[in-house]
Amino acid sequence: MENTNGFYKHENGELFYAPNFVECTEYKLLIEDYLNYTFPIDGWYYFESKAEARGFFGIVDEIIV
Repeated sequence: MENTNGFYKHENGELFYAPNFVECTEYKLLIEDYLNYTFPIDGWYYFESKAEARGFFGIVDEIIV
């Protein structure tokens, strides 16, 4: 099974995923330090899996019939 832990952000209907780090001019989030952060940080959260992130953000799969 694929490891999908990491940082997730849901914005404008898109789910963004960063498995190791998030970096911008204001901050840098490192996967090894995720326990030291207070989330959310600019909309980013840490989740153990993509399924956990999708559940948190209320993202459901579309069923095509």
